[in-house]
Amino acid sequence: MTKRIVIMGECMVELFQLVDNVYHQNFAGDVFNTAVYLKRTCEVPLDVQFFTAVGIDRISDKLVRAVEREKIDTKLMLRSKTARPGLYMINTDAFGERSFVYWRDSSAAKQVVQCFMAQSNYEALKGCDMFYFSGITLAILSDADRTTLFTLIEQLKQDGSQIVFDPNYRPALWPNADTAKAAILQAYRLADVALPGLDDHKALFDAERTDQVVEHLTELGVTEIIVKDGKNGINGRFKQECFSAMAHPVKKVVDTTAAGDSFNGGYLAARLGGIAPQQAVKFAARLAGFVVEHTGAIVSKEHFNGFWAKHRPSSFVK
Repeated sequence: MTKRIVIMGECMVELFQLVDNVYHQNFAGDVFNTAVYLKRTCEVPLDVQFFTAVGIDRISDKLVRAVEREKIDTKLMLRSKTARPGLYMINTDAFGERSFVYWRDSSAAKQVVQCFMAQSNYEALKGCDMFYFSGITLAILSDADRTTLFTLIEQLKQDGSQIVFDPNYRPALWPNADTAKAAILQAYRLADVALPGLDDHKALFDAERTDQVVEHLTELGVTEIIVKDGKNGINGRFKQECFSAMAHPVKKVVDTTAAGDSFNGGYLAARLGGIAPQQAVKFAARLAGFVVEHTGAIVSKEHFNGFWAKHRPSSFVK
């Protein structure tokens, strides 16, 4: 039976540097990256729907076609008559660490809740097996739209949808840390699955170790917790069982842009395929390790197919 997954947030025009003054144009964004890697790596039938807003311009049309090429459903990609997709530029250093310049103040994705309430209704979301969103999804919304979104998510949870959240804290997107902290805590209280990075909790909650994050989220009622700590590996808890896993070794880090996003997509793909968390994190870590060896957030299908021929989620089951 096909599972329906709704992934909500922003997709932007991505420019990444090939050589001096030469940039390649693509489309990317934290939740979109996750949607792509989820769809590419899940071994069971999935209807992945991307929930966002775009404009009515040519670049928006091109974005929609790019989403369709990944076999992701675009019915929840709503159209704004007054805005266009945001844009960001990536520059990476010799160690693969990236820096960004953004042009997103008038991004159409900021209007997604307004467009949804004007053009659709709750029935368009109702019945999804999983609803995924991030701290960036929350950060780009107005206070009123954020409140409306939480109401929609509460209803989805009551109706049986599994709620998945990655805080993906970006200070520049929030008016202040207190506002971010309040929204992220509210999201955690609704979440069944949480996929934070330790850095998020260092910045917001003064956490020093991954096990502190696990304990904090357990107290908030999250039942499936995966805490990422870069090269230091992963610490997790599912129901009553805690576990850890090593990061996958990488020969050469080229671009870390989508490291966490691809990990999330791979982890959820494995879990939706019936694989236990302890094995799912191993596949997710290997996928993330592969992704950071390439430039840009979305690895070309040609390169990805080489990875897929050798590594599938089911191969990580003992």
